[in-house]
Amino acid sequence: MVKFSKFFLIFFVFTLVIFTKTFADEREVDVKKLSESLGHIIGKNLDDLGFKLDLKNMLKGIKKGSQKKKSPMSEDECLEALAQIQIKENEKKTSQNLKDATNFLITNLKDKDVIEIEKEKLQYKILKSGKNIKVEKYHSPIVKMTGRYLNDKIFTNSEETINLAETLPALQKAIVGMHLHEKRKVFIHPDLIFGKNSPHLNSLVIFDIEILTLDAKKDPLSEIANNEIVL
Repeated sequence: MVKFSKFFLIFFVFTLVIFTKTFADEREVDVKKLSESLGHIIGKNLDDLGFKLDLKNMLKGIKKGSQKKKSPMSEDECLEALAQIQIKENEKKTSQNLKDATNFLITNLKDKDVIEIEKEKLQYKILKSGKNIKVEKYHSPIVKMTGRYLNDKIFTNSEETINLAETLPALQKAIVGMHLHEKRKVFIHPDLIFGKNSPHLNSLVIFDIEILTLDAKKDPLSEIANNEIVL
């Protein structure tokens, strides 16, 4: 199902632009600056639709809408047309992303520091070495993790406890064996993680992972003690 939450947000912002003048006198708002700033918000969110709109006709529609003139399409027709376009664009992106992911992983192996866990599917590169103690399958490490696509767009940035027994197999393989405080860049083919699911659309996923605590289930004092041991 295609989601239109941001699409509706854009129309909500348009409505704000139209009615800003009504409230500006009460709040002493600079209408020109506010209108331009809202335009920036709209412009930045248009890319999330997945295709290019005709801005000239879009502005024409805003003007006509503010004048209560009839739209060339009903709201239902508009949403249906938008859904059809997004489905087609997503199909194109899904196909291209898969090719890009496969080609990247093949090329990435030319870097001598890249280690392959699963052939042309799962790789990692150590960014910072850690202590001698390692993450085991039965651990629930606390990790700092940033997930991004090949275009560097970040889709997650968190510090959380990961139950390795329940997480995605690819992530489990990438994390098990990491040392305490180690930082690792992990490259995952879409077949092993999100696949065609929106919004990932067969994108290669790159995780920057740092092990903050070996096992969240352990006594913190015991963890500190382990950190002080020189092996």
